[in-house]
Amino acid sequence: MPLPLFLTGLAALMAAFVITRGWLGTRAKTLFLVLAAVMMIETVLVALRFAYQIEGVLVIQRLLPFWIGPLLYLGFLALSDRAEHLRRLVVLHLGWAVIMTLVVAAVPQVRIALDLLIAFSYAFYAVLLMRLWRGGPDRLSQLAVAHIPKMRRFMVLGVLLLAVTCLMDTVIAVDFIRNEGANVTRMLSLGSLILILLFAGAAFWIGKAPPGRETTTSLSDQDDDVVTRATQFLEETRLFTDPDLSLTRLARRIGVTDRVLSTAVNRQTGKNVSQFINGFRVTAAADLLRATNDPVSAIGEAAGFLTRSNFYTEFQRAYGQSPGAYRKG
Repeated sequence: MPLPLFLTGLAALMAAFVITRGWLGTRAKTLFLVLAAVMMIETVLVALRFAYQIEGVLVIQRLLPFWIGPLLYLGFLALSDRAEHLRRLVVLHLGWAVIMTLVVAAVPQVRIALDLLIAFSYAFYAVLLMRLWRGGPDRLSQLAVAHIPKMRRFMVLGVLLLAVTCLMDTVIAVDFIRNEGANVTRMLSLGSLILILLFAGAAFWIGKAPPGRETTTSLSDQDDDVVTRATQFLEETRLFTDPDLSLTRLARRIGVTDRVLSTAVNRQTGKNVSQFINGFRVTAAADLLRATNDPVSAIGEAAGFLTRSNFYTEFQRAYGQSPGAYRKG
């Protein structure tokens, strides 16, 4: 069996994992499932082309790589603090994939330049995903705290996947330039073996991801003090109504580091800082819904929510109903 087909099986396992994780959310789940489908099709086409010399799949096989980086990155963005901008970001990043797909379909004979463009796409999205990971656990604000450590490890796996694939495409492009692709089949086998070993090691590593910290009665005095100070500060200043309020800004205002504030909030409340701040916004919005006749959208904005969709999502999560239904009840 050609080694690329083992990668097809790994992509199918990824799809099964995504399907069985209800906590991922609909948008992230959809993006990851489309990614898994693209990877399965691509690896089958690679096997057909290089293991069985079926050249008829060439054009389609060279269309799909442009979709892998964007879909992977957007899947994690759907779980992040930028989720409210996801629609615009999908148009931006998948628009790039559409443009490059049309270019490949229109000019299929430009082989080497397109191989280098594919490598650039992998490298570009590896950098974007690493930047998202370096933002820390609070960037994954759409996840419950218990699931954040495992998903951050998946982000590292995603970066490695894109980096290794980028290297493979670059080496293959160079081989086409120097040797007219004489060594491509061996390179693909070696690259596939590296990816298989990478996935195997990652499965073990991710499986050992520590569980999210849960609230306990034995919290340290420092955690109690930090969360109390943050709570009092937000209640007194109502700075939570500023939609641009960030972890760093809040930490500085109460005189602690980002890490101290993030750790204290996680330990005491079981939430990340974004969810902690949104709790104040939801409470303020509920008060306004009961006390005023202002439009629901205006209330969400007054409470500090940047978008209406984010307001509705957070309110539904907190009260189990929409703001309109809450007001009527």
